[in-house]
Amino acid sequence: MKFGDKQSINKTIIGNRKEVNMNNSFKIIVLAGAFVSFILGAGTATGQEILQFFVSFGYLGMGAILIAAVLHMWFGAYAMDVGLRLKADDSKDVFIYFCGKYLGIFFYWFSQLFILVVFVVMISGAGATVSEHFGSGIVTGRAIMAILVLITALLRLETIIKILGIAGPIIIVFAIIVGAGSFDSTGFLHAGELIEELSLLKATNYWWQSGFVYSSFVLLVALPFLANLGKDEVKRKNVIIGGALGGLIMLVGVFAIYIGILSNIEKLHAKDIPTLFLADQISPMLAFVFSIILLIAIYTTAVGMLWTVATQFSKGNIMKYRIITIALTILGFFGGLLPFAKIIDLVYPIVGYIGLILMVGMLYRQFINKGKIENTANTLSINKNVSK
Repeated sequence: MKFGDKQSINKTIIGNRKEVNMNNSFKIIVLAGAFVSFILGAGTATGQEILQFFVSFGYLGMGAILIAAVLHMWFGAYAMDVGLRLKADDSKDVFIYFCGKYLGIFFYWFSQLFILVVFVVMISGAGATVSEHFGSGIVTGRAIMAILVLITALLRLETIIKILGIAGPIIIVFAIIVGAGSFDSTGFLHAGELIEELSLLKATNYWWQSGFVYSSFVLLVALPFLANLGKDEVKRKNVIIGGALGGLIMLVGVFAIYIGILSNIEKLHAKDIPTLFLADQISPMLAFVFSIILLIAIYTTAVGMLWTVATQFSKGNIMKYRIITIALTILGFFGGLLPFAKIIDLVYPIVGYIGLILMVGMLYRQFINKGKIENTANTLSINKNVSK
């Protein structure tokens, strides 16, 4: 073989390796972006969750965010990895793997119920967003969002939802711009004193609890989705890095909103949509654009939640699917009439505490008793200890 031939072959090999690395990098970014898109919604993007879980504890909220960041990165990577290796068609199998037969089935159905609650929060958040920024009635905003979500779900416009799924990463970028752009060093230094005087809604009694509870309620909703994401991948490295990166990106955005809210806490502690207020402080145009992106994020999340529950209960029957979708939308509209901040304060912490049991089950499975996973479709093979 001539030297030129060897050189040509080497260049081809190097080129192929670069192409493979680029493809892997793209897949990792897509996985991370999908994770962020799914868990972003009215609560996080509006800043109301962040206000109750982190800002309400003042500077200690940074410690809670750090705890949440570590947990998000861990369960994002681990859930996708298990999804890849388990290859389960039904997310019920994923819950059973982590928690055993009976507790796993309980968590499976409980997650369906909570997803429906999140759907109600989305409708309520839409009403609050439209009311605060556009000045129309809260009921009008909720009605418009409910109708749009219902039409989309009935028509099953999957392509549109996939296109609009880019709202998640875009919102993170805007969250960083809004949070960092509205940071006030003087306000931040005096925030600790103001927090003690203000009657802020607190998700938990202690700051460190907030980090765990925030992550566990997100986990309860995201686990089936993350496992399904992992199922369609072939390389464990991609899902592990993608899951961890998604969790990290999510919490970077949370931290940016946290410092923005905390440094302006005196002005916005009573606002339903703190992030919109911050955006408006920077620029009315930014606030307008951010409100549109926020509504798109709420819309895509709401459709995904409604779709998930309706599909699960209809079991492939189109007529049942339509009836359930209409019924759940009506339920979501009337449930969304409750105050947005109050829904989050009442429901999310309770669900988060219950979700901690699921998190313990995952830790047990990863570090103590890994069980046995057959990497074949439609097969769930777990050792006998799962049912004990």
